[in-house]
Amino acid sequence: MRPKQLNFPLNPDYGTGSTIRRVSLRTQSDRVDGHLVDNFHEMRCSIVHDGTIVTAVAGQSIRIPTTACPGAVGQLQSLVGLPISTPRREFYAGGIARHHCTHLLDLAVMAIGHARRPSMEILYEAEVPDEVDSPVPLTIWRNGRLACRWLVRQGAILEPLELGGRPLGAGFAAWASLAFDQDYLEAATILARTWLIAIGRRYLPSQAEGRPARDNPEMLGRCYAYSAGPVKSAVMTGEKEVHLDHLQYQT
Repeated sequence: MRPKQLNFPLNPDYGTGSTIRRVSLRTQSDRVDGHLVDNFHEMRCSIVHDGTIVTAVAGQSIRIPTTACPGAVGQLQSLVGLPISTPRREFYAGGIARHHCTHLLDLAVMAIGHARRPSMEILYEAEVPDEVDSPVPLTIWRNGRLACRWLVRQGAILEPLELGGRPLGAGFAAWASLAFDQDYLEAATILARTWLIAIGRRYLPSQAEGRPARDNPEMLGRCYAYSAGPVKSAVMTGEKEVHLDHLQYQT
């Protein structure tokens, strides 16, 4: 599945770099703090719990692609009152995710998933090289150890062979939730999301500042910023791509 063309200026350097995403989680007795940073986004999310349910959620949008994105922080309040034992798939059932910022919701769901764990810190680092004419290796590391490696071509896994043909885009959550245990599923989900946002490396977002978000109809309905209400007034922020050093914290 080739990424569909978006209405942005093309990046002449595409094919020479990678998309990197880092996700860190820090658990304490009654809260979990999460931080996400990649080439195009940066955000934080914290959940507080009483050992049974989520009692508070806070989010922060630091680096975002549209002016509508900060409004998605308020959507996180729908998670308050939910049991911390809620299965991951239920947070995405029935198209709920389309009413959220995809990345903030992912961060909140991961935080809730670790609420029962003892005090600890986890760092994921995912890398998706620019794909031009050949398959590319997608990798994700957890606390400096390789957690997952796939060889991918046009959105489908080629290797390992037991996953051959599995998609990383539409349908990923359905098959992955059945195929992987909880820890591997978390790493795999981050890696699949990194592949999804890697389309941004094909463009120059800094040259799209002030353009209406609705200029990209391919994105309509995919998340909060591109939902019917917010997208009417949303414009591109023109945030420059940030290039991250891979495995900065590897041990």
